[in-house]
Amino acid sequence: MEIRDRVAVVSGGGSGIGRATVLELARRGARVIAADINLAGAEETADLAGREGGIVIARRCDVTHTEDLAGAMACAFEHWGQLDIVFNNAGIGGEDLFADDPGPWQRIIEINLVAVIDATRIAVREMRRAGKGGVIINTASMGGLLPMPDSPVYAASKAGVVNFTRSLGYLAAQDGIRVNAICPTFTDTPLVRRSGDERVEEVAKLVGGILQPEDVAAGVIELIEDESRAGAIMRVTVRGGRDYAREVRPY
Repeated sequence: MEIRDRVAVVSGGGSGIGRATVLELARRGARVIAADINLAGAEETADLAGREGGIVIARRCDVTHTEDLAGAMACAFEHWGQLDIVFNNAGIGGEDLFADDPGPWQRIIEINLVAVIDATRIAVREMRRAGKGGVIINTASMGGLLPMPDSPVYAASKAGVVNFTRSLGYLAAQDGIRVNAICPTFTDTPLVRRSGDERVEEVAKLVGGILQPEDVAAGVIELIEDESRAGAIMRVTVRGGRDYAREVRPY
């Protein structure tokens, strides 16, 4: 898909991978809704894009609320009359599976998996209604492809995103809607930095380095532009760069 003059909605657009992707889409001529529960962060993203001549609208969006997701996509139609690209990127980490309070790990599932399913459902319905196809990209993680003993619920949520995405590959032939996922390894984002700089550097040494949000944004751009990809799972790592997980076909 040619990005210029397209309309995109990016969740988690107020920081990290979401912000980097919003800015890159805007540089390439897309008009973007930067949706984030942190409106101030989304507004800062919009301001950064505007300084470079980009067109970005900030919108507050709690991805666990269906009405917020639907509102962000409706905003795209209200302003520009179309919706071509949806990047379901908002996510969280941090868990103590065996703590007394199940709230934290349940919220990981709600944001990282349930909200991705809900946003994809809404986006497909809107794109079908418009009848012009589109591209949906879901943020998973290398943790969705490999075990994470320290974060098993996070790994489970991202594995769910991977197989959910693979299962929607058929939409490309049926509706012209390509659904793909991106699986970055350890990435330098505000979410990751919450664990402390010392911990970040320690993990970076273990995995051989740390990605920058712009590295992941470049993968998102590739998934948008490469019309051969549907139900694809892109891996982004420091050592291997960008490649694709083995395609899985149903029997």
